[in-house]
Amino acid sequence: MAPYGSDYQFHRGIRGGGLPIDIFRPRETKPREHIEEAHSAWYDKITREISPYRDTLSRSEVKKYKLDLLMRLVKRVDSFSSMCGQCQLFQPEITGLAQNLGNLVQIANREESKSYFKAIDNIVKHLQTEHKLVNEGQYFGLWMTVGTGAGTALGIALGNTAIGAAIGIILGLAIGAYMDRKAKAEGKVI
Repeated sequence: MAPYGSDYQFHRGIRGGGLPIDIFRPRETKPREHIEEAHSAWYDKITREISPYRDTLSRSEVKKYKLDLLMRLVKRVDSFSSMCGQCQLFQPEITGLAQNLGNLVQIANREESKSYFKAIDNIVKHLQTEHKLVNEGQYFGLWMTVGTGAGTALGIALGNTAIGAAIGIILGLAIGAYMDRKAKAEGKVI
């Protein structure tokens, strides 16, 4: 057994003069590509109900009905439901959305579509305001707009609007991309 515990493994090497040497190196570990997260039975049930639609509908229909967003909302509501009463109330609402998804896809009823998208928007707003989460790419768009405005103002001051706007857009995109990466790394993206 290695003296340094199981995180190290024994290697026999050779020194410069051909003399053997014993080396204890850190054990090489393979990176974990997917870490299993613990989810509730509710989460498993809802994902089983939504998954067939994601697999059978066309890409444009999946996008139209925001199924990827719905799956992310299910995950977030599940993770916050133990601490947040409103998220607990969203669980039956999401269950209803998932169960009525087949009717919504097959029968294009305007009222049902409107209530489906309104429910999704309400859940997103709650997660943004109460749990401080952001949409994917939110900072990118925001900072591009801010950069364009600031760059245009800078361009007017310098006498060349085009160069100022270009500099502003580039800075805005860089800041926005950084903020989006940071939000994703912190787990704050819906």
